Amino acid sequence: MKVHRTIRYRVHPGTQAKARKLAGLAGACRFVWNHFVGKLRDEYLAYGRCKPWYYTLGKQFTLLRRHCEPWLQEYSANIVKSSLKPMETAYKQFYKKEGGLPRFHAKYVHHESFPLVSGLFRIRGRYMHIAKIGEVLLFGHNPYPGAKPVSGTVKRECGNWYAYVVYAVEQKEIEREYNSVGIDRNVGQITCSDGIVYRGPDTTLLEARRRRYQRKMAKQKCGSRKHKVKPSNRYKRTKHSHAVTCRKIKQKKDNWCHHVSSDISKRYSVVHIEDLNMKGMTRSAKGTAVAPGRNVKAKSGLNKGILNTNWHKMEQYLGYKTQVNYVSARYTSQTCNECGCIDEKNRVSQSVFICTDCGHRDNADRNAALNIKKRGEVVMSLKASGNGAAGRGDGGKTLKELLTDRARSVKRQMDTIAYNRI
Repeated sequence: MKVHRTIRYRVHPGTQAKARKLAGLAGACRFVWNHFVGKLRDEYLAYGRCKPWYYTLGKQFTLLRRHCEPWLQEYSANIVKSSLKPMETAYKQFYKKEGGLPRFHAKYVHHESFPLVSGLFRIRGRYMHIAKIGEVLLFGHNPYPGAKPVSGTVKRECGNWYAYVVYAVEQKEIEREYNSVGIDRNVGQITCSDGIVYRGPDTTLLEARRRRYQRKMAKQKCGSRKHKVKPSNRYKRTKHSHAVTCRKIKQKKDNWCHHVSSDISKRYSVVHIEDLNMKGMTRSAKGTAVAPGRNVKAKSGLNKGILNTNWHKMEQYLGYKTQVNYVSARYTSQTCNECGCIDEKNRVSQSVFICTDCGHRDNADRNAALNIKKRGEVVMSLKASGNGAAGRGDGGKTLKELLTDRARSVKRQMDTIAYNRI
């Protein structure tokens, strides 16, 4: 079975001429993208329809390159044309009402980048050959030396060039002994049902440095392209330092997610996690001028804590390293793992759980992780027997499991009886 893995390399052009060619190729891709974004948008607004198909755009690009913009002939036609592939996907999502129209790429805001097309680049050892540019030096470790590079992207980040190369890796399916774990995700940490707590990386100093650079940029001359005012050199240096700090924060969080997900996937074959609506959970509570929200500052801090813990990224990394089973998160933090009593008073504090029925005492997060594991195993057994119709869409919750979870609560028992009578 072949899977795709992405490796990040640092790119050294070697000469100023190649560095200018890399920047020129990225600029050509941006120019062509903006040209067709504007052209298709005008057609759609004028006629209510347009032709965003990649085959049609390729023909129009050939005419543009040959007759209107001859300077595009200095760069590889296939690489520049491949930058239009996401436009067809974006319009398909727009027609399904799953997204908006493609947007323009600003020169000073958007990251300079261009795609790597299969057949137009080669990697031999530490060197990568790009069509009409030549060989550039690569720095980085490749754990798949025998794999074939199929595609990729070259980006400019904080003044340096990086290549994200996708390899087609042959992966053997290994039969592993079944052992599962439940994971409870919290602000700043995740807790496993075996009692291990993975605390998030400490980025306090980096966050303070980032805010300091933001305050510093606010006092400096930032310039304005509209009024043709150039930014000061001090502003440029501060902006570069701010970008480097933001990149360090991102890399530190990514590194933590990779290490934690790898450690969990090595010890367990199945991971049960809550099926959370993270987009709804991190929605702003600011409201509108007519109906302003309440506790906006507290909700803003909670949203920031959830996003800093990288719940979604951890879910993605676990998804391709091991098997992930999604279960409903209803009452997992209020249910006693020993007797099954559901009561909001069981959660004494953020970290202490004391059952009001049997007196069971445990860490609140570990108790929730054990409930998630137990619920996930029930769902998997129902799926294996063919009686479980649960999936990600309904939160991994079947009617049988729903009734079982509510059996200990008097109020839930009355709801179940009323439902059965209906």
